[in-house]
Amino acid sequence: MKSFRIPRLQEELKKLFNIALTQKMNDPKLNWVQITEVILAKDLRYAKLYFSHYNNHASHDKIKELLIKSSGFLKKQIAGAQLMRTIPELSFFYDETEDRAEKMDTLLATLKDDYSDDADYDPDIDIDDYLDDDDYFDFDEEEDDDYEDFEDDEEDED
Repeated sequence: MKSFRIPRLQEELKKLFNIALTQKMNDPKLNWVQITEVILAKDLRYAKLYFSHYNNHASHDKIKELLIKSSGFLKKQIAGAQLMRTIPELSFFYDETEDRAEKMDTLLATLKDDYSDDADYDPDIDIDDYLDDDDYFDFDEEEDDDYEDFEDDEEDED
């Protein structure tokens, strides 16, 4: 049976850490820092915290050092919330998802510029001009005997 305790704890810790960073800590160097993911070990003794920072021009390493220094405060927040019996050891990692998404966007933008089909697209093209009359299949219920037999079979089943 799958345990739902660890994922639930991970989400609660993520909320707790983000509230602590934005509302309880008065460190201007950690402005716009957000915990994006919390991964707990199965024995709940270790936690990996992934962070990102928007509009904060400090380097990833500098923010990581500041978060490591504030890990005692974050552990006190866990103890104060009484979510867990044991307080896990916290380790911090930069979340590279935004960087990878930005690289992918620039790559797709260059591909779009290289293979732009907008010049060939004409919304006024009528598909009927390209199809032959033989390509159409007109279905007439009165002429098709098989269809009438099919309707009779359905009525018999009811």
